[in-house]
Amino acid sequence: MKIKIKVPKKIKMLTHSYKIRFDTKDLISRQNCALTRHFYQDIMLDNSTLPPSELGQVFLHEVLHTIERHFSIKSEDGDIDRMAEGLAVFLFDNLKIELDWSDIK
Repeated sequence: MKIKIKVPKKIKMLTHSYKIRFDTKDLISRQNCALTRHFYQDIMLDNSTLPPSELGQVFLHEVLHTIERHFSIKSEDGDIDRMAEGLAVFLFDNLKIELDWSDIK
């Protein structure tokens, strides 16, 4: 049995609120599939090219970047990627969590 969890429009990291949004056009022009912009406090994701399984892992990757920034953790991007993949396996495969993106525009 899968547990559906709605992805919130905003996540809070300490006193900072990051808006979660899809922005394929901007990301394609930057040649990225996702991006965390700390100055604008948003996480942009490309939902047109990523399969749902990868979208969840990429979202966790970007969330880990917000944790890294606001908790003064120094990590290489490859380390962040491996941690996100590990979290994805744990949450999506073991706990059977499915992300519901219906509120994200």
